[in-house]
Amino acid sequence: MNYEDIKENDVIYRCIGDDFDQGILSCGFMRKRTAERSQYDFKIGYYSCFLILQGNGRFISKDGTVTLMQAGDLVQRLPDQLHSTEIEPNGGWLEFYISVGYPVYHYLRTLGIISSDKEVQAAQLTTDFIYDFVAMLNTLKDATDEKLPYLLMRAQELIIRLHGSINNTQSEQNESKITKACQLIGGSSNIHYDIKQAAAVVNMGYENFRKLFKETTGLSPKRYHIEQIMKQAKMMLLSGLPIKHVAVSLGYGDIYSFTKQFTKSEGISPGRYIRD
Repeated sequence: MNYEDIKENDVIYRCIGDDFDQGILSCGFMRKRTAERSQYDFKIGYYSCFLILQGNGRFISKDGTVTLMQAGDLVQRLPDQLHSTEIEPNGGWLEFYISVGYPVYHYLRTLGIISSDKEVQAAQLTTDFIYDFVAMLNTLKDATDEKLPYLLMRAQELIIRLHGSINNTQSEQNESKITKACQLIGGSSNIHYDIKQAAAVVNMGYENFRKLFKETTGLSPKRYHIEQIMKQAKMMLLSGLPIKHVAVSLGYGDIYSFTKQFTKSEGISPGRYIRD
């Protein structure tokens, strides 16, 4: 993809509900060609991260610590944290950002997916990311309000992948059959997904696949699938979707079977999870 084809600013701001800091869902490409595009003593009430595609600059944290920024770095704007981003005015800066509400940040941090220890970290950029950025942006532009909770899950998945690429020294493993299978299984939004399909896609017999999968991940394919479904369920519940809607969306025949699985997996009922 030619970065020069990207507009000066190609962004979209949407919101789930009326509270911007709680429900923001935004992403897009931003160019910052001049020093005036730097942001000093900046603070937001939600979470945002951006991947630098071109350019360089400096990140200044609230305590005055200066960290250099360059292409390939993933930069975090943490909620309510004062910071500055100083852009080198050479005309080359281009970033792709994703912003989500504070509850999503809190949830991902609780899971250990997001860390607040470092605002700037080197990431491994691949072509797949760029195409996914474009797809996310275009889909969010065209989505109805009713589709926003589903796109919030896609945004979270993209954030998770970005954080998973930080200091990635396991590129060979990412290309392995089990990694591909994890993507297939994790990408399923139906509890009845046939895991044997994943084994077939990576060209393995199911028994060998099952053993290698457990050796690599520590979980059986079925257990991994259930955990991924439960993660989706929690994200959907946190976004405000009714329990019945979540159950049906994930392929459960009724609320009872979903509630039973959720309670068994998480140790708490869906209703109590929402209240707590």
